[in-house]
Amino acid sequence: MSLAQDPHPDVDHWLGNHHRVGSTEDGEEIHVFAIEHGNVYATDNEKTFEVSFGLGPITIRIVIVINFDTKSLSVCAYGKLPFLPEFKIACGTGSLTEGITLKFDFKVISGSFTFYIKDGWLWLHYDVSVLGKHWKGDVKLIPLPF
Repeated sequence: MSLAQDPHPDVDHWLGNHHRVGSTEDGEEIHVFAIEHGNVYATDNEKTFEVSFGLGPITIRIVIVINFDTKSLSVCAYGKLPFLPEFKIACGTGSLTEGITLKFDFKVISGSFTFYIKDGWLWLHYDVSVLGKHWKGDVKLIPLPF
């Protein structure tokens, strides 16, 4: 009898649809997980996404609301360190076509996140320091339907 079990096919299917691997400038992998949430009261042309990835010891969770009619973008970024509760890093609203930059300065994380469109995807440029270590790079977040 083996203690190891084969992964459930539904998990493989979910990961195939919600996970992608990017890389930092120094070649480290960034595992990006993304899900789309259904909106109860929003128009059909407004979508909410939740994207998570890790940078060293911190997990970044970003909630993104895109209105495709007005081309507006609202984002809130949250951070989670082991053994500590999740905390809000920054929120902002702007134009999807012009992008948006969030700047923040906390004891555990400081820097900026810039959201922009490239090649039909919403991208994130990050330039952050987490507990004294610096990360800088770009990562694809979600494909856009236009």
